[in-house]
Amino acid sequence: MLKVKQLKYKFDKTTFEFNFDVTDNNIVGVIGKSGSGKSTLFNLLAGFLKPNNGSIFLNENNITYLKPPERNISILFQDHNNFDHLTIFENIILGIDPDMKQNQNNFKIVKNIMKKVSLNIDLNKKVSDLSGGEQQRVSIARSLLRKKSLFLLDEPFNSLDPGLRKTLYEDVKKMSLNNRLITLISSHLIDELKNVTDKFLFINKGKIVENKILSYKQLLKNKYFKEYLQ
Repeated sequence: MLKVKQLKYKFDKTTFEFNFDVTDNNIVGVIGKSGSGKSTLFNLLAGFLKPNNGSIFLNENNITYLKPPERNISILFQDHNNFDHLTIFENIILGIDPDMKQNQNNFKIVKNIMKKVSLNIDLNKKVSDLSGGEQQRVSIARSLLRKKSLFLLDEPFNSLDPGLRKTLYEDVKKMSLNNRLITLISSHLIDELKNVTDKFLFINKGKIVENKILSYKQLLKNKYFKEYLQ
């Protein structure tokens, strides 16, 4: 369960205010114009920004002022957060073993998670030698291996081709549901988000419209969303 209560963050002359609940283990699309506050929301949830007011509760634990490593959260950005000088194995196992020990148990763990994200490549290969889609799969594998309760994906696949995006969205959907994660996906690609969820947070001018999750049909009745689609 994720509860965001009267969370405020001021930047220059803009005040962002977020208030919503995600009561079940769901995939939620986060949409809105550029600059509306999608990344600001994610950075507040992850702990990279400190709010001026309000609170964040994850599974009834107040995480509002915890440091990023102390939060039960994994986050994936568009640039996939990999370490190019490390191998696939090292990048993935880093999610649970900072020493990246090359033992039988760790190799087994990495091979199993690679299968789940359809990554069939030599795990000793350098990440810098992979395609964009393969690198994103490595990032997803590392994030899921951490088994955090909240998974944040900020514009994760927008730079990839449509066919690959579809496959990766399906990977995320399957893994999120199987691991009972709350997953928030920020994207401008609404038609693609509709294929993985019918639950949306629409951010308009720094605020969650109606302060709650809406279905796509409910969004279509909202005047600000109609303007967004134009």
